[in-house]
Amino acid sequence: MHGILTFGDSIVFGRGEKPGTGWVGRLKNYFEEQDFYHAVYNMGIPGDTTSDLLARFEIESKSRIHYFHTGDKYIIMFGIGTNDARCINNPENHQTEPDKFRKNIISLISKAKKHTKNIVFIGLLPVDESITNPYEDTYFTNKLQKQYNDIIKECCKQENIEFIDLFDDWINIDYKVLLDDGLHPNSEGYEKMYEQIKEFLVEKEMIE
Repeated sequence: MHGILTFGDSIVFGRGEKPGTGWVGRLKNYFEEQDFYHAVYNMGIPGDTTSDLLARFEIESKSRIHYFHTGDKYIIMFGIGTNDARCINNPENHQTEPDKFRKNIISLISKAKKHTKNIVFIGLLPVDESITNPYEDTYFTNKLQKQYNDIIKECCKQENIEFIDLFDDWINIDYKVLLDDGLHPNSEGYEKMYEQIKEFLVEKEMIE
């Protein structure tokens, strides 16, 4: 059994693309076509923060990870942090304070290590601030997206965990055309995410 568990928020879930395939759905199609026993599980929940994910991570992991045979392999992937970096009602009211966010990321890594050595964090994406500042009753800014992205990167380096830095790549291109609503990718954006993530996993020999 070779499985990939993808945990995260609405960008893992695939919101912004209709129908909602997202980068996880594309990875699922690619990976599961290779072998009858390959599986990709999408456990993205729109609106989730790291605190929300910590509350459900253990039970969702245990119910899907089963080492039946020698050679069974599991990859745990996290795409989380965008909602932690948002502000509620005003631009100064952080959903998750940076110090708390850092502790949550370390806790997620610690929990994931109990199940597999193959752990990957997907970095945050830049937003279109002309739409997301404010976005309904919340505020998403590139200053905070980068700050929280860098926290994830630092934690991954500290814990020797793989990190795919999408923010620094996207911020240097015309990324706004890849977004559906200023926050979530559109089909073109999810296709780009998928290609970057798949290429990384193949290069690291996590998948073929």
